[in-house]
Amino acid sequence: MSAEYETSKQPSGSAACPPGWYQDPTGQGDARYWNGASWTESVNRGGVTLNAGIDPSQAPVPPVPGTQVSIPPPPSTVQKDSDSSSRSFLGVILGVGVVFLIGILMYAIISNNSDGDDTPSPGSTPTEPAPEEPASDDPAEGG
Repeated sequence: MSAEYETSKQPSGSAACPPGWYQDPTGQGDARYWNGASWTESVNRGGVTLNAGIDPSQAPVPPVPGTQVSIPPPPSTVQKDSDSSSRSFLGVILGVGVVFLIGILMYAIISNNSDGDDTPSPGSTPTEPAPEEPASDDPAEGG
C-alpha cells in the first residue's frame, strides 16, 4: 500500500495523529502502532510485540484521540509472529527421532553379532574342524 493511498484516505480537516502506540481498533492486541498515516501490523499483546495482519480497509482510519498508550519497543525491534518457533520445535523432534533410530539400528547390529550363539548366520560359510591325523598301522613305529 503506497503512502499516497494511505494519506488520501484520511478525512480532510482532521488533525493528523502523531506516530505511536494506540489502543488496537481491531481488538487483536492491547495496542497497535500508528505510523502517522496508517495502522501497521505491529501489535502489542500482554507486553509482547509481534506482527498481526490488519484489514486494508481499516489501516488508514486514524486512531481515536486520547487512546494513545506508552508501550516500548518501537516497531523496528518487533518480533515476527510466525511459526518459526514451531519449526524449530519440529526440527528438534525430528533430530531426536533420527538419533533414536540410529541407536536402535546400532543396538540391533551389535546384539546380532555378539549373541554368543555359534550357529552360523544365513549366508555365512560354516568352518569345518581340521581333519585328525589317522592312526598308523605300522607296528615298527608304535613299538
